[in-house]
Amino acid sequence: MGASALILFGGPVAAGTAAGYLSGGRLSRLTDVRLRWLWLLWLAAAVQVAQLATVSLPGTAGRLLRAPLLALVFALGLLWLGVNAQGRNRPFQTGVGLALTGAVLDALPIAVNGRMPYSLSSAAVAGLRAGSQTAKNVPAGRGTRLLALGDTIPVPPLHAVVSIGDVLLAIAAGLLVATAMQHPAHAAREGNQPCPPTPSPGSAWR
Repeated sequence: MGASALILFGGPVAAGTAAGYLSGGRLSRLTDVRLRWLWLLWLAAAVQVAQLATVSLPGTAGRLLRAPLLALVFALGLLWLGVNAQGRNRPFQTGVGLALTGAVLDALPIAVNGRMPYSLSSAAVAGLRAGSQTAKNVPAGRGTRLLALGDTIPVPPLHAVVSIGDVLLAIAAGLLVATAMQHPAHAAREGNQPCPPTPSPGSAWR
């Protein structure tokens, strides 16, 4: 993972941690958070690995499998968020709501285009080589639908292009960390396992 990706993924968490401390929270309280149904995240991670591998499949097999597998990743992630929002306080639920909204906004352009479309002009502004495509991303063209929800927001300092959904997910990550630092009562009553890496359905340009 490059420095830009580390900043894009880690920046919101770091900001949430700083906000948590400034509001009287403690990082140690994160260990008191109880997460339910962690197996859903492990399953989603495995499905995403399979989805990324479809780029190497011959013929139309990869194209036909790519969207359904990605839809399954989103569904598993959304279900996990919904389950863990139950019984939490309002700020925590707000963070989950933002995460759900961001995930849905990212899912829509992927669903109708097969992959996340990105704006060629935005990629140029961000200093990226436009025109290439990956297992996750495809350059926007005349037939692209819902481009406004695709990767259209350039971040030149990081040489990245992100979507509206990515922005909401970043805000949600910071809010959830800051909220969970406040008091162990924010935690669920069951489960006490280390959290596996959350699959990232967003842009490969981050």
